[in-house]
Amino acid sequence: MDRKTIASLYADAAELGGQAVTVAGWVRSIRDMKNFGFVTLNDGSCFKDLQVVVNRENLGDAVYDDVIAQSVGAALSFEGVLELTPDRPQPFELQAKSYVVEGASAPDYPMQKKRQTREFLRTPQHLRPCLLHALRTLPLLHVTPPIKQTMVRFLVRSVVYYRPRQSSSQSDL
Repeated sequence: MDRKTIASLYADAAELGGQAVTVAGWVRSIRDMKNFGFVTLNDGSCFKDLQVVVNRENLGDAVYDDVIAQSVGAALSFEGVLELTPDRPQPFELQAKSYVVEGASAPDYPMQKKRQTREFLRTPQHLRPCLLHALRTLPLLHVTPPIKQTMVRFLVRSVVYYRPRQSSSQSDL
């Protein structure tokens, strides 16, 4: 079965409702409710996420426990039926029938779903160039210290001009 992107699911939700689809992406979050759970999946094709419903009855105990044991950042591929949910916050969800681990993620993967502070983003070394680039390109307000502002005001009022010294070779000319 051909793999669909999450963007194509949002574009053709009415046509794909009730059909079997295969979706792959990275885990954003996993919530376990004992007999069923939710996996939030994103493949990068759009900003919206796909909610995948994993049910212990559909998958079996061992497979369900394996899905729930995955961590944020794992690359998973799900096959299931796309169910339209007009009365819920998301327009549809995928009822998983099977899944494949495309790439596991370490449990101490540093990037969680929550908002991260700049201090935290400086600690992982592989994120430093991204943060520096963002800081250089974003329009930030530059605030000068009060002592510097006071010195500039004094120099402007006093009309003191700095004249560089001439070197001995320049004075001979």
